[in-house]
Amino acid sequence: MDISYGIFFGIIAMMSWGVSDFFVTKSTRGCDPFRAFLWSQIIALIILFAIFFIFLETPKFSFNIVGLILLSAFFTVIANLAFYKSLKVGKVSIVMPVASCWAVVTVLLSLIFLNQSLTQNRVVGVVLAIAGAVLVSFSWKDLKKLKNHADGVNYAVIAALAYGIDFVFIDLMANRIGWFFPILFTGLVTACFLSVYAGMSGKDISFPKKVWHFIILVGILDTVAYLFYSSSVTTVYGAVMAPIAASSPAVSILLAKIFFKEKIEMHQEIGIALVIIGLILLSI
Repeated sequence: MDISYGIFFGIIAMMSWGVSDFFVTKSTRGCDPFRAFLWSQIIALIILFAIFFIFLETPKFSFNIVGLILLSAFFTVIANLAFYKSLKVGKVSIVMPVASCWAVVTVLLSLIFLNQSLTQNRVVGVVLAIAGAVLVSFSWKDLKKLKNHADGVNYAVIAALAYGIDFVFIDLMANRIGWFFPILFTGLVTACFLSVYAGMSGKDISFPKKVWHFIILVGILDTVAYLFYSSSVTTVYGAVMAPIAASSPAVSILLAKIFFKEKIEMHQEIGIALVIIGLILLSI
């Protein structure tokens, strides 16, 4: 797979996460974040195991790979629970820009610890894509209505840090054992973590029937996004792919305009333009 396919796969991941954000918000409004995340993971595992049994063979594992899987699962749990919680208690226009900054963490860690490098064009592309995602994610109109702007921000910061670290681990694993198995085994360990915690804490893990359709859609879309992202970083640096994936709020905003007739503010239009320019520069 050449670089052009890697960029294309990254854009598919971005679009999938952008659509998924719609349904994550809906699902967390109808049940607690823990149950929403647990069941979206179970849906994802059903899909992943179906792919595994049809197409793939188990790779050889080393202690290093097992350690990376466990670390990735840990940060996956932290990131998603924090993100779901931020959407439940905070305003999307407040927490989403903060959570979108996970790409900054991934880029910095990839440059420092993975010895990745960026051309001048791509440096500008990274900055524009991330800045555009942040601009797109908030609404001045909503901000003016809020009495407490801090609701959910602490969870969004935790989510951004954890996501940023997690995607570095995905990059490492994808280049060692292929694009599929990091997602499968991280998802499996994540589901085990959540199930053990639920059992120890006595949490209700019954299937959330009220928002079942949103949960299923999130599970499907997240699976698609993670698989395409993992595939993309086998040929393109994670420092390039992270800003592309983090531009998913632009997709969410466009969908809101198309399907819900929501008005896009001027700064959001600027943000979408910056994302598009950033994606072009990152693909060069």
